[in-house]
Amino acid sequence: MLLIFLPKTTPRHQYVFSHIFTFLGIEYRIINDLSEFSASDELKFSYSDAPLNNELHFHAAGLLGETEIKNFVPETGTHQSVITLFPHQQQASALPYDVFSAVFYLISRYEEYLPFTPDEYGRFEAAQSIAYKHGFLQSPVADIWIAQLAGILKSAFPELKIAEKKFGFIPTYDIDNAYAYKHKGFFRSLGGLMKDSVSFKLKRYFERIGVLLHVKPDPYDTYEYQFELQKKYKLNPIYFFHPGTYGSYDKNCAPENKNIRRLIQTITAHAELGLHPSYLSTENPGLLASEIAKLEKASGIKITKARQHFIRIRFPETYRNYITHGITDDYSMGYATEAGFRAGTSEPFYFFDLQKNEETTLLVHPFVLMDGVYIQYHPAAAEEIPEKILPLIAQAKALNGTFISLFHNNAFCDTPEMRHWRRIYEDMIKRLTK
Repeated sequence: MLLIFLPKTTPRHQYVFSHIFTFLGIEYRIINDLSEFSASDELKFSYSDAPLNNELHFHAAGLLGETEIKNFVPETGTHQSVITLFPHQQQASALPYDVFSAVFYLISRYEEYLPFTPDEYGRFEAAQSIAYKHGFLQSPVADIWIAQLAGILKSAFPELKIAEKKFGFIPTYDIDNAYAYKHKGFFRSLGGLMKDSVSFKLKRYFERIGVLLHVKPDPYDTYEYQFELQKKYKLNPIYFFHPGTYGSYDKNCAPENKNIRRLIQTITAHAELGLHPSYLSTENPGLLASEIAKLEKASGIKITKARQHFIRIRFPETYRNYITHGITDDYSMGYATEAGFRAGTSEPFYFFDLQKNEETTLLVHPFVLMDGVYIQYHPAAAEEIPEKILPLIAQAKALNGTFISLFHNNAFCDTPEMRHWRRIYEDMIKRLTK
């Protein structure tokens, strides 16, 4: 048991200490009584403005003692060649930065509660984050900071047991649009043909006709390929299926379509299933309940996992809506435009509602990279992409973290433009599973 002295305990303290010491597998107890702390023979440290006597001490910057949300940007420093937040000059402290405030700042997503300029989809852009601006987005710094803390504790208390973690890989797939042309219905298919014709997209026009006449396979129908990989590499993927709500950014067919329902049931035979809430559900939170019900009816299972379409997270509204409607696990924590560690970690953490100043029951699972980063936002030559992915894998593996990838079914199209992605994807899987 590790004894921790705090002058006063707040929900922020309880949250970040729970996250860090659960991460390390260390039992701990927080006390505020100075006499009890001084008299105790247990392994102990203080977290305060200044040390009490000669105990192991970590300097507190003050963030965790607050209850309000302040419009500020923390200072940065460096320790053991790793960038840090909340640096200080307190010589009595075991670390030259406040590791607890630093971890809290990133995993609470503090900066996303502050005023920002949204992108065209209403999102907090990676480029506005402190991680991007200071060049540590592609490093799980919160996990590194916790490892540094663990090193200090182990050095001070050699008998302290710290849990050994194992590296994990979770492939996930977003099914925004199950099929490019199939099963769209007569009027949508006719409208698509007319649009292709008017816009002179003749390649697409003839491809659509070929699929509708059953002469060609639908290019988005890549599920058998995915299932083969899952069997070959013994993967346990999660599929996030769009509920078919129709709009400018929502094009999937509804689960009421018997062919879509059959696909959903096939997927559930091979993998876990989650909801990919529609783009419109961000503007109309009431849609979430009906979208969950649709997917549950089509699949025959209870839906508790979700990932936002277009990665549209609004703090704290999106996560509050999830909790209200029974979603227990979110997989939206990442950027659509950049690969890396949005919350500074590859490990799951519970959502802390900064406005209410309380920990919630929603478990957030960060993803590291999405295919669209290299297809849409930062196109690169086929031979260059694996070299961009490799450092991310190395970072997660070095800390025995969890690497979650996000790919779409259309990334595996067997077309000249996309064919190289199958090779890139399988190469990534080999590196992650060996």
